[in-house]
Amino acid sequence: MYPYSYLPKPSSATEFYILLVLAGSPLHRYAIKGAVANASLGSVLLKDGKLYPLLERLCEEGLVDMIRRAPAGKSGKERQYYGISGHGKIRLQEEAQRLGYAVEIMKGLGLFENTVPTDIQRLVLDAKTLPEA
Repeated sequence: MYPYSYLPKPSSATEFYILLVLAGSPLHRYAIKGAVANASLGSVLLKDGKLYPLLERLCEEGLVDMIRRAPAGKSGKERQYYGISGHGKIRLQEEAQRLGYAVEIMKGLGLFENTVPTDIQRLVLDAKTLPEA
């Protein structure tokens, strides 16, 4: 029997990072985009056309709450601020358990013994596969 086998299906990377950044503090949509890009080291980039429906779905699922509306800067246009809900925090904890377990497996396989940054490892591997001149 595997530990944590009771966990629901994994969240997408986008959902995970949205919950992760909202766990810090409530943010408006534009700030969520930037925070997710930073937290994911640029691997998750949100587009407006996808962010808005995703936030709506996360609200419907009870993982995110629309906290407040406030005017934005010079335009005075209303901004909606979102925060993680109690259920969202639990979902984030479930994902952390799943990821933590995966990291432990990787450590057991010796995949973290190499202290060379992965981008350098990738360059070395790519150089080894180049045809000789």
